[in-house]
Amino acid sequence: MNLRFADFEIDLARQEMRHTGAIVHVEPQVFDLLVHLIRNRDRIVSKDELFEAIWQGRIVSEATLSSRISAARRALGDSGNDQSFIRTLHKRGFRFVGDVERDSSAPSANAIETGIAPEDPVHETAKLVPAHASLPLSDDPSASAPSFDDVRRGPDQEYLAHGLAVASRPALADRVSDAADDFAMLHADAGAAAAVPTKAAASNGRRITRNLLVAVGAVALVLLTAPAAWWLLWSSSTPYVKDRDAVASEVVSSEDRLNAWTPSIIVLPFANLSGDPKRDYLADGITDSLISDLAHALPGVPIVSRDTAFTYKGRGADAREIGRELEVRYLLEGSVVLDDERVRVNTRLIETKEASQLWAERFDAELKSILQVQDEIVSRVSRAIGLQVVDIEARRSWRERPDSAELIDLVMRGKSVLNLPSSQATMIEARGLFEQAVNVEPASVDGLAGVATTLVFEFLNGYYETGGDERLGRAERLLNRALAIEPRHLLALKANAALRRAQGRFDDAIDMAKMVIMENPGEPWTYKELGLSTLYVGKPEQALEWFAKADRIGPRDPGRWTWLDGRGHALVLLGRDEEAIRALVNALDANPKNTSPHAFLAAAYALLGRSEEARAALAAYLERRPGSRVSTFRTQSPVPLALTSTAYRQLFARVHEGLRKSGMPE
Repeated sequence: MNLRFADFEIDLARQEMRHTGAIVHVEPQVFDLLVHLIRNRDRIVSKDELFEAIWQGRIVSEATLSSRISAARRALGDSGNDQSFIRTLHKRGFRFVGDVERDSSAPSANAIETGIAPEDPVHETAKLVPAHASLPLSDDPSASAPSFDDVRRGPDQEYLAHGLAVASRPALADRVSDAADDFAMLHADAGAAAAVPTKAAASNGRRITRNLLVAVGAVALVLLTAPAAWWLLWSSSTPYVKDRDAVASEVVSSEDRLNAWTPSIIVLPFANLSGDPKRDYLADGITDSLISDLAHALPGVPIVSRDTAFTYKGRGADAREIGRELEVRYLLEGSVVLDDERVRVNTRLIETKEASQLWAERFDAELKSILQVQDEIVSRVSRAIGLQVVDIEARRSWRERPDSAELIDLVMRGKSVLNLPSSQATMIEARGLFEQAVNVEPASVDGLAGVATTLVFEFLNGYYETGGDERLGRAERLLNRALAIEPRHLLALKANAALRRAQGRFDDAIDMAKMVIMENPGEPWTYKELGLSTLYVGKPEQALEWFAKADRIGPRDPGRWTWLDGRGHALVLLGRDEEAIRALVNALDANPKNTSPHAFLAAAYALLGRSEEARAALAAYLERRPGSRVSTFRTQSPVPLALTSTAYRQLFARVHEGLRKSGMPE
């Protein structure tokens, strides 16, 4: 069965798409998605239906679906603006709107395509239908069943024909062609069954006929049409089957699928090395939670379901074998050791193609309560794996597809740059990549949220002295668009929390940050946001608790400098200057391009009477912010000082005092 529309042709038997005769390469998931939309083109196909049809059993995000829709459109020369073939219906789903023609080849032609000889009795069933007869097709469920009275048959065939007619009656509302679409798969099943030698024979004819009736009746319930049932008739002759090499040449290999762009990951059940089988529950609980949390830490990356992953428990399967079986690129495995006081979790990230270890880490936690330890370990592992996979895939993209304009390439590269310690240059680079993504797909939520993120943090980090209102205004418009499309999109929610903080709407910012935590509890960035907004409403002690939680989850996180900076800020307000200095020095070690810690260091040193160190810190700050004065310090960014709480401004007076003592002009 071939499907034709415009200059395109889809060959379902060969799993190929052609444009004006030339093969168009599409990934298997994109091909399956396109075929599903075409088969159901008479109605709107919901996102949930596509998740079930294309990713059976895998946990994927809406970003993954969006990337496959975009890839399908690009393969057709379509776009999110034109929507000539695939139309998006907001909050309802998608619909294929092209004019499609179905082309069912003659039996002999099908025999050539599928490798079954023309003399195969399967094709002899064509003789049962007179050449002049047309098969009545109707979408009306009330239509009468097709008659089998004109079929040439013997006594046994008469019994069978009656069964076929009965089986076909309830199914006429569906299209006959849907059965023909699955011709190749069913033909293989028929050939395999017919390959078993049987005795010739009229003596067994009645038994065979009854068996056939049962089989045909079952198939008819699936295919919902009589023509497909006719095709299923066969005799005892052995069919011709293609040799293994010929079959392999027409099937997309697992290695080809693994080399395709889409990354995917399986979390194998963690091993319990405590020596007590009763403690398996902790290892299994960590595995369960990781599978769920990684779906949030890696939006757009398919995660193998828990049920599938646990079939490998205790099997010791090779990573390459698992990669081939499940067509996954990455495998995460680990072990759990539990003693009376601590829990230790060892993890490894492996690329399945070569079974090569990409990353390994050990996580230790003090044993307080099992659930608390489990949550902390899972958050740390999921965050670390999320960062690693984004970085590895971005580097793979640059290496293998340096000129790619694929949406997922651009998004993954942009996220990788955002994960670097922030600077004016990284924000410009990331924004350029996300803007390209929006040009490719105007409705790309990743692209919209990515551009908005760079604009917000250019303001918060004080990279520019002017244009702040314009940046925040554009960011808000982009985020409104992104969240209208995907209200729970993680990057958009994170950027929205930071935007509200930049606007001085701290209560809203706290609410937004808590929404992010509901989506992904393992996101240390969010606890930093909670800490900063809590700080600006005049609660530095509570802010320190949030910063501490961020550091427990992300002790090696590339964004760690942000909560260390916030911690130093809060400690200066509280008069804990020695602790503040340690936090601020660590913040500078994590991101030497950050300017803010120099000013707070100058104030802390001066308040401790360490004048020489205070002057050195102030000089470093003024080198990057010449012309700074006590009266204007932090009046506009990272948040407008006038919008902070009275309690915060009273505490902040201590910073002004320290800056004066360090020598900053009034």
